[in-house]
Amino acid sequence: MTELIKKLLGLNTLLSIGLVYTLFITTAFVLPASEIPKVQFVHINDKVVHVLIHFILSFIWMTYFFIFNKRKINYKNILIIILLCVFYGIIIEIIQQLLIASRHADIFDILANTTGSLLGALVFWNVKNRIKT
Repeated sequence: MTELIKKLLGLNTLLSIGLVYTLFITTAFVLPASEIPKVQFVHINDKVVHVLIHFILSFIWMTYFFIFNKRKINYKNILIIILLCVFYGIIIEIIQQLLIASRHADIFDILANTTGSLLGALVFWNVKNRIKT
């Protein structure tokens, strides 16, 4: 199990996970509303989904940067990653409003994205010293 975790925390693996995850959520957010699968057995608020998605996004990229920087990260770097994740969420909302007829921008989605990014940073900051490579 330890070898698997070390492999998952490898720089190339983390970069691949970050890029694939970012591409996946970009695709999901720009799909027309009719293309999004409906999950009938679980009723989860849309804003909770936004928080969770951006929590994972910021956590992945902070972990990548942490490993890339030889287990060093400071508040400035964390702030930059948070701002990039929030800016990414804003761009997605603008794309939804301008280019996808069945989707629209929502300020509460942006607030949920920001909350998720901040929570991801908070959790990362609290567990970063337990990340072993």
